[in-house]
Amino acid sequence: MSKTKVVLASVLKPVDDSRTYEKIGYSMSQTKKYEVNIIGFQSKNNNNPTANIIWHHVFCFNRLSFKRLFAPLKCLKLLIQLKPSIIIFSTHELIWICLTYKLFWGGKLCYDVQENYYRNILYGKSFPILIKHILAYYVRFKEYLSSAGIDHYFLAEKAYANELSFCRGRSTVLQNKFNNIYNIKKRKSTDFNRLVFTGTIAETTGIFSAIDLAIKLRYARPTISFKIIGKVTQKSTLKKLKEVIRLNPWISLVSGEYLVDHSKIINAISNADLALVTYPKNRSTESSIPTKIYEYLAIQLPFLMVANPLWEKVCSPYNACLVTDFKKVDAEGLWRKLVSYQFYSKTPGSEVLWVSEEEKLIQSMNDYLHK
Repeated sequence: MSKTKVVLASVLKPVDDSRTYEKIGYSMSQTKKYEVNIIGFQSKNNNNPTANIIWHHVFCFNRLSFKRLFAPLKCLKLLIQLKPSIIIFSTHELIWICLTYKLFWGGKLCYDVQENYYRNILYGKSFPILIKHILAYYVRFKEYLSSAGIDHYFLAEKAYANELSFCRGRSTVLQNKFNNIYNIKKRKSTDFNRLVFTGTIAETTGIFSAIDLAIKLRYARPTISFKIIGKVTQKSTLKKLKEVIRLNPWISLVSGEYLVDHSKIINAISNADLALVTYPKNRSTESSIPTKIYEYLAIQLPFLMVANPLWEKVCSPYNACLVTDFKKVDAEGLWRKLVSYQFYSKTPGSEVLWVSEEEKLIQSMNDYLHK
């Protein structure tokens, strides 16, 4: 039986991205019904992808690069060569070229909304004030205008169903829960000496708040080490981070300038004793559940977390974390809380794993895209 050709496309996400490859692509490949082609950013991962998945390492440029302007055209050229029946794209920059492909070559389109790009641009620090307002409104206008040509939407967050009116009635929520394709074993910490910060490294994800807390804990317990692993989004942040590490050699940075294989991040989580979730209050992240929270829950890694009612609702059934005010920390008092707290008194189950979303993915493919 011939397989249906599907393309999963993004501009900035690597071909081995945790959502596109490890979750959506992997689940589709396991059905044996699809040939999955992933178009994305270059990755240093030299491992062969899963059967029925083909990687296309197309893009390689800095986040704010002139080359990025031509990325959609490069993607369109490859789409014409591949001729997929279904395109699932996860970047607003690919909206017009995907609609162009559908107009001339047919097929079904699905927009995998991984972020509320309007809020990210408007409340983030990547662009100057005037430019980010213009860009944010342009992106939202583009999403509204294109909605008539998009067959279905995948939403990475439940909140997006209310925030994004252009996709109402045609969407499926697929949360970024953990898919353990690397067979990482669950563990429970016996001490709290090895701290870790994972994922996107930026001021908007609270990296310097995490460092401040680690330094305070280090005064209380000199045996503490702190590993930071992920990609730094801005050069100014990387420069500041390297200076902090120079002055504190017990802090280490894995990668920083480049994308990190997700398998390395998961290994770092499995070898840590305590993680730090330190997002400052920001409208771009307050209604989203960080992927790292599901990863910590699945691997049963204790973590300290800023107050957020949505996140606390997810974590509290398991006693997975201590909610902490990172601006007002008594290191000795916090340490006493850590060693006396009974983390993971209840073991997280399938509700924090991708398997709970996989069935919805396959069902939505059958109902809306694979016809």
